[in-house]
Amino acid sequence: MKTNNLNKFIICCLVGIMTLGVSASVVFAKSLRERHQEARAKYQAARQQYLKEVNWWKTTRQQFLQARAKYRKFKNAENKADYEEKAREFLEKTVDVLIKKLESLKNWVSNRPSLPESERESIVAEIEEDINWLESKKTEISTASPAQIKEKAKEIREYWKDHRVYVKKIIGQIWTARLSWVIERFETVSSKVSAKIEELKAAGKDTSQLEAWLADFNQKIEIAKEKRNKAKEKYQAISSLADANKFFKQVHQFIKEANQYLREAHQKLVEIVKEMKKLATPTETGE
Repeated sequence: MKTNNLNKFIICCLVGIMTLGVSASVVFAKSLRERHQEARAKYQAARQQYLKEVNWWKTTRQQFLQARAKYRKFKNAENKADYEEKAREFLEKTVDVLIKKLESLKNWVSNRPSLPESERESIVAEIEEDINWLESKKTEISTASPAQIKEKAKEIREYWKDHRVYVKKIIGQIWTARLSWVIERFETVSSKVSAKIEELKAAGKDTSQLEAWLADFNQKIEIAKEKRNKAKEKYQAISSLADANKFFKQVHQFIKEANQYLREAHQKLVEIVKEMKKLATPTETGE
């Protein structure tokens, strides 16, 4: 499920429960929506910068490949100098793309309220270290000899291979944190609904249907938690690029299944809200 869909149905639940007299806040719902929209706008801006850099990278790469092919065909001093210069430009642009990629990731992580602050700060700090490392490599590239350019390219290639593993783990961490955020709020709603059911029961209302629906709601939340835990186990097990490709698909599948149970839980909650409203409404006889 997409982030905006998750936020929408959480807001819907909180506001819906509030109408029954269970404590919740419209201000909270509004601020949550506004924070989400603001975070999304910042991320999109950072991503656009990254995509723009990728387009320049593609152009530079093409120029490098053409210069290399020309040098290999004619092998004269002029073509060699052009080939070496294009190789330098291509490597510099590659570093620029990686930096923009990391800045986009940093922006995304920074604006994940579902991720605990300590985890968010730790990830951001690591990303900033990576950005600084790449900036230093870019400086070295500008003064490197042709032979050194080749070594720098290998170094950066190895760095990115390792970093792709790290990025996969970050994504898994954020996905499961978002699920935890939703689950915790559903559990809070469940407690408040349970208390409201007890009030209705004390007032002489037949709450058997509500209790059955609430049990179903809670069961779906528990299954979603199990799926989240399995997703967490998988992303934490990633230690190599081969693991990342294999386990990340499994992480995504568990996240998808957990989201499905949360959607079903939300649908059940809507039914609960409607029934509670009906039972709470006085009858024509004044009951």
